[in-house]
Amino acid sequence: MSHSSSQLTGFSDGPESPDGLADRIAEILGCPVTIEDPNHRIVSYSKHEHNVDEARTATIMRRKVPERVINGLWKHGIMSQLFASGEPIVVDPIDEIGLGNRIAVSVRKNKDVLGFIWAQANEVTITDHHLQLIKDAAKLVSRHLLHHQVKKRKSEENQKEFFWQLLTGTLRYKPEIIRHAKRFGTRLSGQLCVAVFEFDENMNQSVERHAYYLTETLQQTRIVSRIFDENQLILLVRSDVTEDAARICDTFIHDFTQKMKERLQFEDVKGSFGIIYDSPEHVSDSYKQALKVLELKEQFPRALQQVSNYQELGIYQFINELASLRSREQYRNAFLEKLYDYDRKHKSELVGTLKVFLDCNSNVHKAAEDMHIHTNTLNYRLKRIKEIGAIDLKDPNQKTTLYLDLLIHEMEGDDL
Repeated sequence: MSHSSSQLTGFSDGPESPDGLADRIAEILGCPVTIEDPNHRIVSYSKHEHNVDEARTATIMRRKVPERVINGLWKHGIMSQLFASGEPIVVDPIDEIGLGNRIAVSVRKNKDVLGFIWAQANEVTITDHHLQLIKDAAKLVSRHLLHHQVKKRKSEENQKEFFWQLLTGTLRYKPEIIRHAKRFGTRLSGQLCVAVFEFDENMNQSVERHAYYLTETLQQTRIVSRIFDENQLILLVRSDVTEDAARICDTFIHDFTQKMKERLQFEDVKGSFGIIYDSPEHVSDSYKQALKVLELKEQFPRALQQVSNYQELGIYQFINELASLRSREQYRNAFLEKLYDYDRKHKSELVGTLKVFLDCNSNVHKAAEDMHIHTNTLNYRLKRIKEIGAIDLKDPNQKTTLYLDLLIHEMEGDDL
């Protein structure tokens, strides 16, 4: 190839559009080029191409790299290299995601990744000269992406203020909310809810960047707004009315936490979301509910380990309020007190046995299995519980009251 890097720097002073920039880089490299933002949305791509591979075709059609391609690039260590360094890399074909030969480089401003350049190199023999050319191209592209990022950040700062107003309930009047949303180009139609991710430590810049990256690249949901607040990432999530929003949010929470653990070795990431509403004036309610799920997951880590949806909390939704009511009224469960007294005197486990039995929906075989005891042993203990506590285990009202009081005892740290 007779082109030199000076040909790239030669056009940098002109009024080059992003589309023209991709075409020019492609012409110099001799292969198709895509310029992406840091979240794999297409900024521009070179035109008039043939023999493009499946991954490139799908990316151009969607204006964004498909999630399965992104996942494949992470699994093969490609994205880790691009995030770690500004040096170009040669990517061998990855057949399972339809990716042919590539030259790739991250576009940077100091340590910040502004985007990526990908060149499909199926029809060229890659040399050191190609690698130097694409590295030079990255310096030029960084100016365009930096300008784009500054404008985007200004818009996002204004959006954050609007989002906080929704979260705190400062904006509750629907016409006013819609007026603000139009000003920021924010789409609030369809089903809306707030999702919150909580990390076990305060967020540093690296974690924030990767969390932001994941919210943009996990494509099963639409993120309307996002805010980082101490050790929490707060998201406003939107879905269309025809979609199963709860299932979509559950999948998103699971995928996000899994990928944070896999890619950043985060062991403790909890996710939750509130009730899904069809009107934006209830965003603050959904936010409070999402926070409540996280609070209860902390109080009942075993029972609520798999729960992320406020609707799935069941009676746990009201457990704190009921505990406060019990405390104000100086309420004591006389049936349970008899069992506690007996356990203290005889070092037995009747209260714990009753809790497991009720946890297992009164299923003797399941409860015995969970406690690693014989069913005969459990039946004997249940007989003693009935006798000592004067408890009727066939009365659903009494069982419900006992179960609620046992949950409150567990929450308050009483030994079962």
